[in-house]
Amino acid sequence: MRKRILCFGDSNTWGYIPETGERYTEEIRWTGILEKELGDSFRVIEEGLNGRTTVFSDLMEPERCGITHLLPVILSQLPLDYMIVMLGTNDAKSHFHVNATEIGYGMEEVILKIRHILYVRNSAAKVVLVSPVPIKEAEDAMFDEKSAGKTRELASIYRAIAEQWGCLFFDAGSVVKEPGADGIHMTENGHRMLGEALAEFVREQEK
Repeated sequence: MRKRILCFGDSNTWGYIPETGERYTEEIRWTGILEKELGDSFRVIEEGLNGRTTVFSDLMEPERCGITHLLPVILSQLPLDYMIVMLGTNDAKSHFHVNATEIGYGMEEVILKIRHILYVRNSAAKVVLVSPVPIKEAEDAMFDEKSAGKTRELASIYRAIAEQWGCLFFDAGSVVKEPGADGIHMTENGHRMLGEALAEFVREQEK
């Protein structure tokens, strides 16, 4: 069986095109790039949802609370060798009224639940916590002037969470320097850069 990588994220995993709101094709999305770069011995499974948060519920965009999706998603995709988690951007929306540290608390709960599910199912899958690309001043009314600053703080917060709970860590902002025209979603080039960088990251773990 090919090694299996589950990618759990939001619209930047789904492949939202910043200019149009449509979806990048499979070969453009970073998940598709990741699978292509890793070759035939790997299967990459996409689980991206627009608006997904770590733990926060949103009545304007219902059923987007990521922690409540974990159990059915993981159980449906076992066995797994890696689980890549990239969330936090939507948590920075102004109506959640949380700071970057509190977003980190939410991510910590996500990681703990993932760890528990994998443990109960006797899975040795490696968990890769990815801090998202920081947003810029966004056109979206749900993000205010403080939102971008919150996302810039997530890399250091997530790195500490990964170290505490035995996860691998990757900073998407270290390879994708800025989002697309809407200030939130990655460009085609951003997807390519992230997919290639994560493929190299996985290859390093396989050595």
